[in-house]
Amino acid sequence: MDGRTLSLPGVELYYEVTGAGPPLVLVHGSAVDGSTWDGVVPQLARDHRVIVYDRRGYGRSSHKPVRDHRLHAQDLIAILELVALEPAAVVGWSSGGNIALAVATRRADLINSLMVVEAPFHGQRHMDSAVLRTLLRLKVKQLRGRPVEALEEFLRFGTAYRSGGNAYDQLDPHHQAMLRAYPGPVLAEWDPHPFGIMHEHVSTRAVAHSKVPLTWALGGEGSRWIAKLHDRVARRRPDMTTVVIPGASHLVHLEKPAEFVAAINTAFGASSQDHGASPS
Repeated sequence: MDGRTLSLPGVELYYEVTGAGPPLVLVHGSAVDGSTWDGVVPQLARDHRVIVYDRRGYGRSSHKPVRDHRLHAQDLIAILELVALEPAAVVGWSSGGNIALAVATRRADLINSLMVVEAPFHGQRHMDSAVLRTLLRLKVKQLRGRPVEALEEFLRFGTAYRSGGNAYDQLDPHHQAMLRAYPGPVLAEWDPHPFGIMHEHVSTRAVAHSKVPLTWALGGEGSRWIAKLHDRVARRRPDMTTVVIPGASHLVHLEKPAEFVAAINTAFGASSQDHGASPS
């Protein structure tokens, strides 16, 4: 593992490179940093040069909380141009998936294949009652000066199982602490912004017309809201492959790492064994 920084406007972007082979860039979601991938990088590095980075505002990429997600897209473009150095496979989880979709619509030349995982694409315009209730509770606790409790509202909602309960409350203390580490950046991302986390500024038409091969992965126990957001894109992108990982919530790579790795290897044509991810 090779840790370095990339000097970009306003930030020293921290990244690590592991393994050899064609480049694979992993883009993390909210509430975590690049270490969220630690459980899957060794397996992925058998077939790829895996590039993991801390998005600005998270981990070792120190920056004030980011509301304008065009900055995150610019950072991913820089990673692809200056670190990958050739068209790369990209995996974006949660809001990281939205960032990767944005880049695929702008710079298809940098991405040879894309997998988005549980991405809340256009989640603001398609909020359901559960999302709205969570937003209200979260903001009330934030305004009362209880940022960690506000963050936990988001975490319990975001990791809810369809069958009841949530993955956050079932995690070990170490992983719970990791998810609670960044209340400032997460709560800022929930502020309304024209170029915000849900990527309302990127059109479904642009995603549908992108030339980048696209796989969309869902947790079988994940949010029906997230699944419906996927369905809206799938109707416009008939060539898209959908993969469902049984038993997983939103935290697919943490709960089902073997199945997650197998899905990536299948999507990108690397060697893999079937561990239970099912195309649909």
